[in-house]
Amino acid sequence: MLHPMQNRIVPFTLPPRVPAGTSIIAFGDVHGHLDLVEDILGQAAARARAKPGGRHIVISLGDLVDRGPDSRGVVARLMGEVPGCELFVIRGNHETLLMSFLKGDPDATVWLKWGGLETIRSYGVDTEGANPAAAGDIEDLRAQFREKMIPAHFDFMRTRPLSVSFGDYFFVHAGARPDVPLAEQKEHDLIWIRDEFLPSGKLFEKKIVHGHTPVDEADFRSNRINLDTGACYGGTLTAAIFEGDDARVFASLPARSPAWHPQK
Repeated sequence: MLHPMQNRIVPFTLPPRVPAGTSIIAFGDVHGHLDLVEDILGQAAARARAKPGGRHIVISLGDLVDRGPDSRGVVARLMGEVPGCELFVIRGNHETLLMSFLKGDPDATVWLKWGGLETIRSYGVDTEGANPAAAGDIEDLRAQFREKMIPAHFDFMRTRPLSVSFGDYFFVHAGARPDVPLAEQKEHDLIWIRDEFLPSGKLFEKKIVHGHTPVDEADFRSNRINLDTGACYGGTLTAAIFEGDDARVFASLPARSPAWHPQK
């Protein structure tokens, strides 16, 4: 017998579609690579200029910060506009950890080892010689980062949605828990889930478009599309385009700065 919750999941009809007259460009985890973001947004704007009259949407799947060289620049850029396009930025687990660290959550100090030091440095904090495992250094870094954090940047990260949906697609950072309706998903799963989600072939009410788990190239499956192609590890920043019932890679840009290799 099916769990009652399963009875409320009506899978999308294959092939999934976006609304008529709409094109969507979604891209994966940025992790501080401003140059790649600028390139993707520039291509999206150019396409909107070349195809006036339609609705053009651009979606960042989260993890703007950490590991890369210019997290501050990425946040500032994605607070701005993309000419001719509507821009949606989803919150990832790295933005969530950054905010928890600033709030003093003792469990969030792992963020420093997951690329947080690079983010702090991009905001002008001197991290030379700091030990991310030493309590005194952690508190000193936290205090300095609080002073340097731009309030508008913090508010931007805090107010980002956990997901957005258009047509038959559900855009989210990490994924969703199988057998749970999308409207009932928990925040932790939307920004952190891996093991229960990735191997599952079960269909949701909509097709999931996500990042969070690096793969060598964009992974298109029947129930999901993974667009995190490991820019922070020396891979690419990949964007996909969705029009009608067509979904394909729009751009795959190689990182042009050193790779970072801490734990994801």
